[in-house]
Amino acid sequence: MSLSQDQSPSPVSKLGLSLAVLGILCFSTIELTCKALRERIDAVGGTPINGFLMCFLRFFFSGIVLIALFYPAFRHCGRRLKACDWLAFLINGLTCVTISISLYQFSLPYFHNAFSAAVVFSSNALFTIIFARFVNGEPWNVKKWLAMVVGICGILCFFFESGRPDRTISLGLLLMGCSALTFALSVCITRRIVKRYGAGLFMGFSSLIGSMLVIPLALWKYQPGELNSCRSGLLELIIVVVVGTILGYTLYYGSMKYITAYLASMTFLLKPIFACLLACLLAGEKMNAWTVAGTVIIVCSLVVTSLPGDRRKPLSGEDVKPGSK
Repeated sequence: MSLSQDQSPSPVSKLGLSLAVLGILCFSTIELTCKALRERIDAVGGTPINGFLMCFLRFFFSGIVLIALFYPAFRHCGRRLKACDWLAFLINGLTCVTISISLYQFSLPYFHNAFSAAVVFSSNALFTIIFARFVNGEPWNVKKWLAMVVGICGILCFFFESGRPDRTISLGLLLMGCSALTFALSVCITRRIVKRYGAGLFMGFSSLIGSMLVIPLALWKYQPGELNSCRSGLLELIIVVVVGTILGYTLYYGSMKYITAYLASMTFLLKPIFACLLACLLAGEKMNAWTVAGTVIIVCSLVVTSLPGDRRKPLSGEDVKPGSK
């Protein structure tokens, strides 16, 4: 079912919108919960959990749950996975999970505030402009490039997150920027081939394979005491895995049964807003003029890229945004 601009949402569409918004709300808890996890580990003098291990924990269990939810229906249709399908899962898992989310997890400690990391990562939608031309056959235009330039200016505002130029945050911005860039490539790959499997199944196998590829890196960076830190922060880990990842993806993908992929992707604009509200209300984080300006600029640039306009039909695939980090 799709919505036209002059139609009010039907009850089914309202259900889809509600599921999408709840999914985005779950995604918005990740940065704040990861910050709480680091603070709990610091409080007990524990060893910080390296980003590769965090990535593995999140997506290994998420992959298992998503496959359990969506694979039975795939098999019920009499379909079987072939070698080319596993190659698609491998490419997306490597891009989205092994590279992008690992960089994302490593960048989080460099940000003073959880909402800053959430806002900067949400700019990944802007970087799809670069890859969509080659992967999805979507043309470039002045509006898209202008939105990307403006969005980058918004990201640079977070260099003043602490109220003055901060060299520490510069590494965090670089890592998060690379994470957003590679995640954007994953989005374009997903848009091209996701309709072969369905969004949930595609992300499930991508998550599982991507997390398995992270294991050697997690062992390489592993330090004695990290497992004890996992036990110390078990509650926060469960929240990140269950709420921020499994529940977030399940609700978000479930919404696509009732609303268009375009409308579902539009709800992703709420993530920076939700992240800021949660950080301010629950963690008492404060936004200065620079971070407020950066947030507004990035959200506005995302809105500009989402405005309807003359667009050519993509080469193949479906206009689906697969979700968050």
